[in-house]
Amino acid sequence: MFPRISTFLLGWTSRRSIRKTPRRITTTLSHQRGSAGRSSLQFGRLGVAPQASGLDGSVSQTVIFDSIHDIPPHAWDAIIGANAMVRSHAYLAAIEASSIDGCRYFYPVITNESGQIVAHACVYTIVTDFAQLLPSGVGWLVRAARYLHKHFLQIRITECASPLTASHSISILRGTDRKTLIGQIGEAVDSIARSQRSRLIVIRDFLTDERVDFDILLNSGYNLVSNMPLARIRVRWDSYDEYLSCMRSRYRKDVKRRLKRAKQSGQEVLILNSFGAQAELWAEQARTVYENTKSFKREILSRDYYENMDARLGDKCQLVAAKRNQKIVAHGMVLHDDSNTNTTFFGRDRGPASQEWFHLVNEVIKIGIERKSTYINLGLGSYEAKSVIGADIEPLYVYSKSTLEPVNWLMRLIPRTMDYPIKEPKRVFRD
Repeated sequence: MFPRISTFLLGWTSRRSIRKTPRRITTTLSHQRGSAGRSSLQFGRLGVAPQASGLDGSVSQTVIFDSIHDIPPHAWDAIIGANAMVRSHAYLAAIEASSIDGCRYFYPVITNESGQIVAHACVYTIVTDFAQLLPSGVGWLVRAARYLHKHFLQIRITECASPLTASHSISILRGTDRKTLIGQIGEAVDSIARSQRSRLIVIRDFLTDERVDFDILLNSGYNLVSNMPLARIRVRWDSYDEYLSCMRSRYRKDVKRRLKRAKQSGQEVLILNSFGAQAELWAEQARTVYENTKSFKREILSRDYYENMDARLGDKCQLVAAKRNQKIVAHGMVLHDDSNTNTTFFGRDRGPASQEWFHLVNEVIKIGIERKSTYINLGLGSYEAKSVIGADIEPLYVYSKSTLEPVNWLMRLIPRTMDYPIKEPKRVFRD
């Protein structure tokens, strides 16, 4: 999800309110917060049961849980807001149950003196293979190194993010001191990384207007770098026909030509509200795309992912599927909340690609417009193809640091070398 960060680091680092207090298994971590008082993190179940003084003198407690099921759904969801389905208890439960790439999940939860949750986040560890970012000509060198050291250039990363999406995972109760709570979440993420012997910490993904609060992490040793940008369409039409009519002629003709070509091949798009029974097919199609991806790649989806998304998310999740010659040849996952229609993973059958991706994305645009979404989020990558159907390409930012201070020094020394170039936007619409 963050190849620009990876490239840089490659050379330098080989129950009622809360159901129960987790049992303690490691040490207590304490540090001074200057004149604001003392904040301590004490791990229990990986869990933390610390006392922390906020800037206003109020007492808060941070507990780190190692399962979302140790936190009641109503208590977790009470502060995420209406437009954050990918931070919801149901979504995180589905991801946790899917056992993706051996990830281990943690949930820092901050409560006030009354026991009310005021902030929380999802954090996970994942092993990332940085060798894939090297030029192909040095592959032999990596293979030779791995003969001596099996895990050469495979780094355990601690990420704070909404898993498998280009979205952050931090929720904060309205009316609280956001910057203080963000700082405490950052401290908890750092503590998780150290407990898991993870050398790289990443808190991602933030749009430009979200930095006003989250830049407070820079005061805690985090470094600001660019991720790949987000492609999204701002919906300002009442119907799909109006969307097409507002396009400039050349772009509208291109869309219609592609759709005509798909129709002539006998392809149609199905919307599946229940799809778990065919999970094996979806996982195989997702693996095909994974194997054919030449750029940075990580997560491999199993049938568990599709089964859990179907079982736990209800009408917040759909599959769009391309059918040709009585056979489903491709699919895409779609997630919904009150303001967003989000695409996640795409999969297809083996063999040469046809018009499957375009046909499915066109259907997602129809769905987003019909649902009166504010944004249709099309994810990372394939920017040229997404921009010609009306997507804006917007910067995403990541806060990162290493538990190795020399690496942090190098990141601060050359802070802007990883900025992802964004081309001038295309004038797809007449407005």
